Amino acid sequence: MVLPIFTLNKFSLVILTRCNLACKLCCEYVPQHKPFPDMTPEQADQILSAFFSVVDHVNTLHLTGGGEPFLHKDLDALIEVAMKYQSQFDRLMLFSNSTVPVSDKLLSVIKKYSDKIVVQLSRYNVKPDREQNTVDLLSSQGIRCKIEKYYGEDQSFGGWIDFGTWEKRNRTPENLSNIFKECSITRAMDGNWRTRDGKVHWCTRSMRGMELGYVADQPDEYVDLLDTSTSAQEKRQKFEMIANKPYLSACDQCSGDLAGTDHEVMRYPAAEQMKKS
Repeated sequence: MVLPIFTLNKFSLVILTRCNLACKLCCEYVPQHKPFPDMTPEQADQILSAFFSVVDHVNTLHLTGGGEPFLHKDLDALIEVAMKYQSQFDRLMLFSNSTVPVSDKLLSVIKKYSDKIVVQLSRYNVKPDREQNTVDLLSSQGIRCKIEKYYGEDQSFGGWIDFGTWEKRNRTPENLSNIFKECSITRAMDGNWRTRDGKVHWCTRSMRGMELGYVADQPDEYVDLLDTSTSAQEKRQKFEMIANKPYLSACDQCSGDLAGTDHEVMRYPAAEQMKKS
């Protein structure tokens, strides 16, 4: 039986969970936790192979991090792995806080696939000289860059969100549904399908909460790409089922994005650094 074409807007591989900055409002809570081992090229290939056996096409494939992706020593190799599947995505997006020097081997592979790659550079003004050097280098090589300004006035998206602590709020189903409908991820981003270990979550907080043990494991709230007991069609149906849920269990352990007024999310200055103890 030929299955209908199944597409997603975006899909992220979380290739590492460590960073050279210590941002107070890090939505991945990286500064407060020991990192998991970095994703290897072999693991990335296994996940992408499984993903593209379920999903025919994705508009944007992200190599991202719960942290700073340019710290990954094999980022160039991960890009090469991703490009094995380039017929099944429109663009590959890389992310950086602009403070990590770009190695020659990384620059070379980005240039090699420059027609397919976009690099999003966040400017936090934490290390302004390094940030400017990164912007200048990539721009001078004709690499497409999407620069987000996160300092001073007029920050991108108005700044960052404080997703809060991990305790349960014991909200009613109605409140959880309202929070889910107003969430910046589920509403503005149309979800954020992402995985570090083959289990694909629709929400950053859901994935991070479960892998850190703050949110109880809920198998009906993620798609396990590496589960050989379920078919591609069953996995597709689960993607659709999750996307149509009224809320996720992690919604009860989130600030709820409702700290603002008139359904506008409260925003805060980005990348404020934690004080060293």
